[in-house]
This record gives sequence, structure tokens and C-alpha cells, in this order.
Amino acid sequence: MKIKLKLLLFMFIGCIVSQSLFAQEQQTSNEYIVVLKRFVQRLHDPNLATDIMLSQDLITSKKLDEDLQEYLLASIDEIRINVQSKDINQLEYLSFAQAGRKETSDIDLEGIDPQQVYFVKYLKRFVFAAVIRERKIASFTLVSKGNNKAHFVFY
Repeated sequence: MKIKLKLLLFMFIGCIVSQSLFAQEQQTSNEYIVVLKRFVQRLHDPNLATDIMLSQDLITSKKLDEDLQEYLLASIDEIRINVQSKDINQLEYLSFAQAGRKETSDIDLEGIDPQQVYFVKYLKRFVFAAVIRERKIASFTLVSKGNNKAHFVFY
């Protein structure tokens, strides 16, 4: 009888702990999607300067040289053009796990935590992927199909 009682108590505690961990993971996921949606809305705003987005929405090294900064600004502009041509009300925001194995097979994570990787999707096509850390975009990449894998670059 004591063994059954201990087993029931252990199962009850296990359920409570797992639910709290799931709730924390869910909250983090929701925060990441809020960050990604805000970034997309700012990309969609033609009146917002790209360099302002760079300073406010992205994590960069303090020693970002001029060439890398120009490359990063051009990359933001490329994604911006892509996003501005879409109806942002029809965009979907997916975690790496939600995107599915087939859709993520061309992304090279290179040690990045998959829980930090999110996708923007439009009418069943991926627009771009982003790594989210510290409530900002740490990296992004256009999702490419073909033999080449997409890589995240951190600035």
C-alpha cells in the first residue's frame, strides 16, 4: 500500500513539474513570436529607416565595421522588399518545431538552439527565418531551396 501511495505521489509531482516547464516554454515561444511580429511590422513600414531598425531591432557586435554594416543594411533591405510585397495579415509565424522537418532541411543550425529559430511564412511559402535572443533579432536568413543550405550569420 505504501508503494502505491509513493508511486501516486511521485506521478502527481511529475505532472505538476512537467506542466510548469511546458508553460514556461510556451511563454518563451509567445514572446519570440511577439518579437518577430514587431520586426515584420517595422519591415513593412516604408517610413522607418533601415539603420534605425538595425540599431533597435537587431543584436550586433559593438565593433561592427563599415563593410559589415553596409552588408547587413542591404540584407535588411532585401528582406524588407520581400515583406513589403506581402499582405502582412496573411503571414504566419512558426517555430522551428512547427515548421516541420521537410521545410527546415535546408537550414543549417550550426549549433544554434532550435527553440530560438522562427519562420515567417506567406501562403505556404517561407519568407525568412530568424534567430531570436534577448528580445531582439540575433540573425536572419532568406530560406533558400536547392542544394545549398541557408546559414545564419551573427554580426
